[in-house]
Amino acid sequence: MTSRTLGSTSLTVSPIGFGCVALAGQYGPLAEEEGIRAVHHAIDSGINFFDTSAYYGETLSETRLGKALEGRRDEVVLATKGGRHATDRFDFSYDNIIQMCEDSLKRLQTDWLDIYQLHDIEFGEMDTVLEGCRALCDLKEQGKARFIGVTGYPPTLLRHMAETRDFDVTLTYCHGNLLNNRMDDVLAPVTKKNGMGLINGSVTHMGVLTPQGEQDWHPAPIEVKQAGREAAKYCADRGVNLAELAIQYSLRNENADVTLLGTRTVEELENSIALLNRPIDEEVLAGVEAILKPVHNVEWASGLTENAVKYG
Repeated sequence: MTSRTLGSTSLTVSPIGFGCVALAGQYGPLAEEEGIRAVHHAIDSGINFFDTSAYYGETLSETRLGKALEGRRDEVVLATKGGRHATDRFDFSYDNIIQMCEDSLKRLQTDWLDIYQLHDIEFGEMDTVLEGCRALCDLKEQGKARFIGVTGYPPTLLRHMAETRDFDVTLTYCHGNLLNNRMDDVLAPVTKKNGMGLINGSVTHMGVLTPQGEQDWHPAPIEVKQAGREAAKYCADRGVNLAELAIQYSLRNENADVTLLGTRTVEELENSIALLNRPIDEEVLAGVEAILKPVHNVEWASGLTENAVKYG
């Protein structure tokens, strides 16, 4: 597997990143042993970027990843996040970010993180988010986080942070895929200019671009979900898996340094790795893009704070 440098950091990363939300069983039940096997297989296959969060499974993802990385910590680029405690509970205050980082280090069984980021800052008030940013800088100075940044949904909010703060990386989700490519227009020009690493998450639009479809809690408008179902049927009728097509589409986007895939098992991992070199079906891709065109770049704003709306 090829590798590249993450922005202007010294980190050499694989183009595919292991999104660790699945380790917590949030995409379906997953035995700990099976998740650990997937992590080991990923490392053996050349994947070295692992992204988790204290939020995933209420710390279960970090705990399982920590166990999986025993004896292999130096082989990976380890990224986690703080500030999000539950679906509707966020705390980006200085003291909380410091404490959450300390707790993550213990669960991950390491003395340092390669990347530590604030998780989904669109749900925080700006004054408090800036407290969290100050905590990130102190954690970096202390050597507990080598590189720092913020993650979130609205690319314009992330652009604002990239323009006004001294960050190393940023992660956007649901904005670098077949349904929405605002990552390319809004965020990528700034990250390239500032030498920041850019991480692309949720390339299946949190399940909309899959044969099985999204979960009931998905916040997208109904017309977006319906378009995803139509695209999935169109693909199935032609013997193509919509999720695989969506992954292929996002993997060829050169604006992202790392594309996160929510892998659960060794089999899923091997299928995803194979997509790196499999030619995309251009005819089917064109058909899917035509189906999705009426809802392309449609956003949602449910639950966002005023600062997210202001900058988003």
